[in-house]
Amino acid sequence: MKANRKRLSAAVVLASGLATGSAYAQLEEVIVTAQKRTESLQDIPVAISAYDADNIESMGLFNAQDVGAASPSLQMPLYPTAGNNMALFIRGIGNADSIVITKDPTVGVYYDGVYAARSTGLLAELSDLERIEILRGPQGTLYGRNTTGGAVNFINAKPTGELGFKQLLGAGNYGSWRSVSHLNLNDMGGLKAKFTASFSERDGWVDNEGPNAVAGLDYTDYYLRETEGYRVALRFDGLQNLVVDYSYDYSDMNTAPGYFQYSGPTGGLDPAFNPVTSRFRTRLEETRTPTGGGRFAYYLPETETEVQGHNLTIEWVMGDHLTLKSITGYREFEDDASQNFSQSFDNAGSLEINTVTDHEQFSQELQLIGSYDRLHWVAGAYYFDEEGNQAERQYLDRATVDRTGIIALDFTSFPPTPCSDGSTADPFCSDFTLFFPLYLGEYVVDTDVESWAVFGQATWSATERLDLTLGLRYTDDERSAVRTNDGLLWNSFGPGASDSNLDEPDYTAIADYQWTENISTYIKYSTGFRSGGSSRNSLADFSRAFDKETLESYELGWKTELLDQRLRLNGAIYHMVIDDVILDYLPDPVNSPQFVEVFNSGEATVDGLELDVTWALAENFLLGVSYAYMDTDIDDAIFPDGSDRSDTTELVWAPEHAYSINADWDIPVSYGTYRLHADYAWQDDQLALANTNFGEITVEAYGLLNARFSLSGLEMMGGDWQLALWAKNLQDRDNANYAIGTTANTFLTPRMYGAELVFEF
Repeated sequence: MKANRKRLSAAVVLASGLATGSAYAQLEEVIVTAQKRTESLQDIPVAISAYDADNIESMGLFNAQDVGAASPSLQMPLYPTAGNNMALFIRGIGNADSIVITKDPTVGVYYDGVYAARSTGLLAELSDLERIEILRGPQGTLYGRNTTGGAVNFINAKPTGELGFKQLLGAGNYGSWRSVSHLNLNDMGGLKAKFTASFSERDGWVDNEGPNAVAGLDYTDYYLRETEGYRVALRFDGLQNLVVDYSYDYSDMNTAPGYFQYSGPTGGLDPAFNPVTSRFRTRLEETRTPTGGGRFAYYLPETETEVQGHNLTIEWVMGDHLTLKSITGYREFEDDASQNFSQSFDNAGSLEINTVTDHEQFSQELQLIGSYDRLHWVAGAYYFDEEGNQAERQYLDRATVDRTGIIALDFTSFPPTPCSDGSTADPFCSDFTLFFPLYLGEYVVDTDVESWAVFGQATWSATERLDLTLGLRYTDDERSAVRTNDGLLWNSFGPGASDSNLDEPDYTAIADYQWTENISTYIKYSTGFRSGGSSRNSLADFSRAFDKETLESYELGWKTELLDQRLRLNGAIYHMVIDDVILDYLPDPVNSPQFVEVFNSGEATVDGLELDVTWALAENFLLGVSYAYMDTDIDDAIFPDGSDRSDTTELVWAPEHAYSINADWDIPVSYGTYRLHADYAWQDDQLALANTNFGEITVEAYGLLNARFSLSGLEMMGGDWQLALWAKNLQDRDNANYAIGTTANTFLTPRMYGAELVFEF
């Protein structure tokens, strides 16, 4: 293996930009565990970004969505029917239907080494993290199935064994406030303990009010967030060569989803009988009806989510060059999510969806990590079991029939309400009212997944400059799913069952050459696969499952440090081929966006370039720039209706260009240190849904500017204090950031700002 870096330290810094501390004469070393062992980021042939606790604080990374916004190769759109679930895409590869339990992701999410099969609850507070690692490209050998796009590791801080307390208090606009508390206890005979509690709240920034509101019904403001979370971490290291870590985390979230505004043609919403139709092409902060544009309240209960998990990691150093590690994980969540699409589809109606999910998973991984002479290796075995139940109800709520007998949909509540234009002169709008919602039906999906794997990867230092790596993983994956419905004749979601049993090998081969002490290049071949599944929202036979998709990746990367370790320039050029690519298809995204067909199509290719630059421009000034370029193409895109759309079909959430710029300027003074931080992230146009007969559904390009100004290192009353002011979306951009069909859009969160006080004893 390469010689250890001269100044290897335990500090972990943002690989694409930031460093810890107030002196940037030379760049700090980055330490990661991406390859199951502790290594320098500059020494491993992996395209990776890393954030430490200091970066998370400076950049205001309150939750995972903030991480996605700061990383050009990582896209993390909110799922449209939930305020607590996100889709993850790396290098253009992801799963837009992230809430669906019969369709797996392509980006693996790990909490202290434990794989989380679903991203529900991912928006919980980032309250106790030591660092975040974002691995780009397929990780099939060391991480396994469903990591074809990459992996995101959330690594929590361990107990220190020294008595200490840290408290963060913050407040901002839209009624937001935040509290995070950390308590470390003294070492007690080798037992260390740490307790964390976090609470946050923010009012919904789209007021859901109108003259049609009915007492006793729920009209939650869109984008509301209330969270509380707790974590207990225990570490026992009282025996020589043995370390045992146990943690338990719990999060309880009350949220509301995004507000979809009608942005279609002004002749929409049954134009023959509603000639005055309003479309909303800029961000609204109050709910309105497209029919006339007046204030209108939409029935919307809060989404309630509970997530909890256990982690037990045992590490036994068996000798100078051999370590056995066991990682046992159990996670579960309960989620009751509601969305009201607020008359945003061009079908004269408003669709309400309620999705209730119960999910649990168990995983066990064993790793044997060793070295001998010039050989370093890791071998292991993995077992995973997942069970889930998901019920979904869909309504077109409250139908009114006018004098012509034409049905128009108001989506309010059971009793009569004022006219849709907000007037109350005629409480029945010259129509008579049906005192029931149009119930489209309910279906329930039960799923069971069992997977096991064996893996190994070895690196041989062929010469002092050349490292050769080979890796292999074999996976056996079994799954079954059953869909039942309520038996109503008009329920379009018919019953059915599907199952699959597959085995798949994955490979890695790397040649890594160290040209000088600070310059290296690597070439890499790797594979991965995403499991198949079933179309939960399919109109077709549920028993017709879709198959796995497989990926091959070819990558040329480089790691360099120049100008006496003041400039770090890392990058990668890659070519990926996806076979049997899994696509989503909305047969009618305008009138029936709830029906989604998932199918295997032809071959997709992704070609890309990534650059990460870190430059200590001055003693106390650090600049970081990250850039990602992608070119995607799909061949033989045969859709379920038999049409060939190879010329028009593209991968979703895959912007051609994206970049981020961030800067830190530290100003030491006699009583502390001022820090001015700013970051700007921009992304190109990108498709939000698969290509359909109704044309491309595109989110236009936009950029976001964030800033934070802090004074730290204040010593008062026996502790260290920090004061900070922050702002997100400083320019108050109001671009659309999600689209469903050609008429429904959500928009960027308006400018948010606040202040924080942090004290530590």
